[in-house]
Amino acid sequence: MDGKLHQGHRSRIDAKVRVSGLEFLEEHEQLERLLFAVMPRGNTNELAKMLINEFGSFYNVLTADVSQLKRIEGVGHRTAEFLHDMMPLLGIVERSVISQGKGKTILDTTEKVGDYAKSLFNGKLVENLYMISLNSHRGIICFDKISEGTSHVAAASIHTISKRALLNEASYVVLAHNHPGGKLEPSVADISLTREVKLALDTLDIKLIDHIIVACGKWLSLMDR
Repeated sequence: MDGKLHQGHRSRIDAKVRVSGLEFLEEHEQLERLLFAVMPRGNTNELAKMLINEFGSFYNVLTADVSQLKRIEGVGHRTAEFLHDMMPLLGIVERSVISQGKGKTILDTTEKVGDYAKSLFNGKLVENLYMISLNSHRGIICFDKISEGTSHVAAASIHTISKRALLNEASYVVLAHNHPGGKLEPSVADISLTREVKLALDTLDIKLIDHIIVACGKWLSLMDR
């Protein structure tokens, strides 16, 4: 009987989505529907409510560590990893939109550079520094995580950046890092790093074309400054 009750509840949630759309469900119902994909049986309604109550919001659930999620009764390793993967997946979707399915993504405007860089930081709660390597046509070769720090600072290595740029055979490079504290302004250290990296890459005939700072879903170009 209990299984039939839960199945009937899932059917009602599915019907609400078909009629009104996922965005009109309550937050715990939105999370519950996401859990349907990884938990074919069981009371996802109570579990979704427990997760929201524990972490405070849908966003906080998706940005929680796998170990934190597994502390909640009913959340196994697979479910925890599934939830934790959602934020990076959103970034992957954003980058796919930018590429428009045309193969190699071309970052030939500041707007494209900023939007692409912003997509790398979905769900990042500590400071991370990325390097995006571009070819001579400003097509993306790859991106590399250079460092991951605390919520305040990411320790950057000029040597690591230079070495990776050479290995990637980059013609151009973009740096990007986030400010988890939410302040969308460059620090003295950010400006100093930009200058040092530019000088180092100049000696290798590689051009640093921008350094993007990301905070609260927005971005700022140091080169525009």
